[in-house]
Amino acid sequence: MILGSIFLTAANFFLVWIPVLIRRTMDEVGAFEKGLDTDFSSLYNVLFDSQASWILAKNSLFLVGTVLAYGILLFATRQTLIVTSRKIEFDLRNDIFDKLLKLPQRFYSKYSSGEVYIRATEDVGKVREYFGPAYMYTVNTITRAGFIITMMIIVSPELTFWALLPLPFLSAFAYWVSGYINDYSRIIQEQYSTIAGRAKESFSSIRLIKAYNREEYEQGRFEKESESYRKKKLKLDLVESLFHPTLNLLIGVSVIIVIWKAGQLVIENTLTVGNILEFIVYVAYLTWPVASLGYTVNRFQRSMASWKRIDEVLTEDVDIEDKAGTDEDIVEIKGKIEFKNVSFKYPGADSYALKDLNLVIEPGENAAIVGRTGSGKTTIIRLIPRLFEPTEGEILIDGNNIEDIPLDTLRKNIGLVPQDTFLFSDTIGENISFGTVDASQKEIEEAAEKAQVRDNILDFEKKFETMLGERGITLSGGQKQRTAIARALIRDPKIIILDDSLSAVDTKTEEAILQHLRKELKGRTTIMISHRISTIKDADIIYFVKEGTIVEKGTHDELLEKEGHYSAMYNKQLIEEELAEI
Repeated sequence: MILGSIFLTAANFFLVWIPVLIRRTMDEVGAFEKGLDTDFSSLYNVLFDSQASWILAKNSLFLVGTVLAYGILLFATRQTLIVTSRKIEFDLRNDIFDKLLKLPQRFYSKYSSGEVYIRATEDVGKVREYFGPAYMYTVNTITRAGFIITMMIIVSPELTFWALLPLPFLSAFAYWVSGYINDYSRIIQEQYSTIAGRAKESFSSIRLIKAYNREEYEQGRFEKESESYRKKKLKLDLVESLFHPTLNLLIGVSVIIVIWKAGQLVIENTLTVGNILEFIVYVAYLTWPVASLGYTVNRFQRSMASWKRIDEVLTEDVDIEDKAGTDEDIVEIKGKIEFKNVSFKYPGADSYALKDLNLVIEPGENAAIVGRTGSGKTTIIRLIPRLFEPTEGEILIDGNNIEDIPLDTLRKNIGLVPQDTFLFSDTIGENISFGTVDASQKEIEEAAEKAQVRDNILDFEKKFETMLGERGITLSGGQKQRTAIARALIRDPKIIILDDSLSAVDTKTEEAILQHLRKELKGRTTIMISHRISTIKDADIIYFVKEGTIVEKGTHDELLEKEGHYSAMYNKQLIEEELAEI
């Protein structure tokens, strides 16, 4: 950027000599014409007299050389400043994306996906304009105005004063407009984020919208947000549309003043006719820097509004990361999990999701967590891979606090199948191998076989190369869940967590999957969460959670004998199954 600034300064240095050469040519030819004493026309004598021709040739060569130097330096300017701004944009966008991947879940609870998307794309583009065009035009305005005003003062301080007289009014006008533009740019960008979020939400839930015949309703909601954006944008456009004509008006006033005042000075023989043209060209050269002042102020204000939004992302605290006390020597884990007096409250929530929770799961043990909806089951398994940090208490793995285990090591050894199955818009094979590096086709197919989804995949024309729609829309609910299980199994983790991951399959398919899983999960620490007792009844130990606290624990038979919460849920499900058969 320093080099680009030097190129631009040098370009403007050559630019200011163009009016000087034009003025010199006019004055010298004019003086020569006055000395002619012939009957030929002035134009003929000027063109064919050797002395006049030499004057024209000499000044023309200087003029061509000056314009050529200016053009080359201007090209070099754009190749440095504009290219640099693109590199800054590239780095900034990657930095933001990297930071977004590290930010905790509470950040995504605070901002919608549309808002996050706009900050990582549209806002970055607007910040680039500051480092590119806005910076270039700022340097251009300062250097060109400095050179031109200096040359104007050398020619005539009095005429310079009159020519620049409208500029203070221009500065005051630009100052007023800039504040308005800044405020409305921020408001418009926030509204644009709302529109993007609304559109993304509608497209993601298109099947539901069609099923409920809510196309017109969604269209109405989108039009309402678009109308709000239109009105806000038109207010800003109105100010901008007044800004540029006002600039041109003030510049035109400067030209009129120059012609009027310079004419008087020529009559007084203090200036030449060439000086009038010189000053008019100088004012014309100031036209773009002055006009670009509005552009620069506009882009600067928009860039600052966007930068504040980006800065909120870049300065957001990354709560969940390796701490100073992280033990880098821990490179593998065996799988013992222990919760000690763990309490947890979601950000912004008033009540605790977990309260004084204690449990122990031994290495290789098959544990199950059951309870009613909202009891805190999913919250428990979110704490193990440190998707959230406990508010109170501590979680140990192999006797080490999970905060002391390198985050990469911890998560590499955990295979998580979340309740909300997410598949990428990619091939089925790529989705299964997502959590591994360079997985072979054989490994992908083996993982699919273990999850009882291989036969379904082979029924597709392109098999494992079948492209999935957004969020795996190509597959059924059960197929998506089993693909997610295959994605967890292919990693060969020490701990595997299944969060109600068989809810979308029938009981027959569930039993077939469980038979394969029992064989594959032997020797691994397994945590299964399910609302079906049939899914978890064979677990080594079952924990019943109520209102964020473990109220019962034991094997399936032990819990039935207690005739407590677990037994009541089991009996209720038996009755529901009998009624369904009837």
